[in-house]
Amino acid sequence: MTAETTISLPHCEAVSRALLELLSTACGISADPSEEHGEDVCKDGVIISVISVMGDVEWSIFLGLPKMTATSIAEKFAGFAIPFDSEDMGDAIGEVANILAGCVKNILDKQGVRVEISLPSVFRADGLHILKKRDSQSMRSCFTSVIGPLWTGVIAGNSTGIMA
Repeated sequence: MTAETTISLPHCEAVSRALLELLSTACGISADPSEEHGEDVCKDGVIISVISVMGDVEWSIFLGLPKMTATSIAEKFAGFAIPFDSEDMGDAIGEVANILAGCVKNILDKQGVRVEISLPSVFRADGLHILKKRDSQSMRSCFTSVIGPLWTGVIAGNSTGIMA
């Protein structure tokens, strides 16, 4: 797993595992870890979804998809094309992120780590860069796939606020 890690985050590998599971089962595709963060592909925009995980771990997890990846994954998930700038894109990626968080919860449950998840928040932006509070930790994993690059990660700390 390629990750941007500042300090060890116990159980954070569950997020990358959940993403790979989700892509395989819901979209029929695989992804490979990547050293590239893919910021250069964000010039046309990026969709970012954030979900809070609360319980034995306190995290904000995120899913970042550049425009080309977001439109492809939304179409694979929904079964029809969804315009990037539409409200439906936010709904589709929010649901994908919700399933991702459910997969994370399932993986953590099997490890004896009890958590609950929030509803997703979805944002459209021009790039993805983690800005975190001083007393927090972060991890970002980058992947490549046939539908394009994507990222997932965790912010954890006393205040798990995330700005992407």
